[in-house]
Amino acid sequence: MKRIAYLLVVCCLLPSMALGQKNIRYWEKGPLTWNDFTQVDKSIGSEHSYLEFGLDVVDRKQEIGGLQIAVRTAVAFCNKDMSWVDINYRTPEQLRYNQVLFNLVELHRRRLQVAVDTGQRVNMDYYMRLLTYEVDSFSRACNYGNNTDRVLWWENEIRQQMDSINPLMVEKHREANLVTGYRPDGCFGMAMGGGAKIFTGPLHKYFAPSGGFYFDVFGGGWRHNFNFGMYIGGGRCIPDSIVTKRPENKLYFDDHITTLDLHIDYGVSVIDNRRLTLTPFVGYGLQGVYYDSNTEVSNGPSEGCWRLGVDAQYDFAQASASSRNSVTLFGMAAHGKVYVCFDRFRSIVDEPRGLTLNFQLGLSFRYRDMKVLRSAVAKK
Repeated sequence: MKRIAYLLVVCCLLPSMALGQKNIRYWEKGPLTWNDFTQVDKSIGSEHSYLEFGLDVVDRKQEIGGLQIAVRTAVAFCNKDMSWVDINYRTPEQLRYNQVLFNLVELHRRRLQVAVDTGQRVNMDYYMRLLTYEVDSFSRACNYGNNTDRVLWWENEIRQQMDSINPLMVEKHREANLVTGYRPDGCFGMAMGGGAKIFTGPLHKYFAPSGGFYFDVFGGGWRHNFNFGMYIGGGRCIPDSIVTKRPENKLYFDDHITTLDLHIDYGVSVIDNRRLTLTPFVGYGLQGVYYDSNTEVSNGPSEGCWRLGVDAQYDFAQASASSRNSVTLFGMAAHGKVYVCFDRFRSIVDEPRGLTLNFQLGLSFRYRDMKVLRSAVAKK
């Protein structure tokens, strides 16, 4: 409580006098270095460094339509004179801890900027109290930078929140400093939704488009992905009759058909980050056509066909948990797939050959393990 009270007093007084001081350093100037801290010989308990920060709203000149116009801009800054580091603890981990803390100040500045841009009444005391409380929670949770895994977890969360604040008229938000990089180590999950099959080429004159349901189970390591799934769809015949190898199974106009595809795919992701996965794939499947109360036309799903397409997933809901050097993500994603099949219906006498265009859209649920690639931190 003493720390919170101290920070409140300092942070509420600092904005009014900060801009007139020589050693004020703004977040937008780039990542922190140890040159932004006063060197001391002794830590205070578990604290080996300290960053004095503040928020303010100032009038700045900005070019709009070729004119220099004064606009109200929220700023996040630190006081270099009052920020210090124990000279024996000038480590990359301690510097990263202070940078994440500074990113947290910038997050609150962006929220303040939204309030300014939308004409809301700005209560600086409220914003400073909220910021100071969260900074204290961050510092304690990370044991003042000594728990590096928790620092990385907070960095992930702060980055996501910063990305969720859309730029307004006054400014375009900058990317977070010292953003953690990731390498996907592995994932597994399932996807389901609706699909459509459009017959082209020689098949176009036999069958109308099919609509149906798909279900996939997938998994893989690093950027390599394997997918097992099926598609069940319903459609109808187009011509007056289609002769099959078994005369008793002749198809007539408007007869309803059922298509069944079973497949296995292999793909390599060209984009794979915390949110988006884009994976071109190639696969092989078995297909079958049924009609009239599931009478077999193609003798079951036994006619093979090659598949080629692109699979995309975008996580819109995530929960995360951190462990040493990794972040585990549990996500719900929008799932889409576009692919072509080189179909052959040997069960029909004329043996029409052609492509089918296939579209699928649904939801996926996946577990992902992302290896943290610690970005370089200058040691100065």
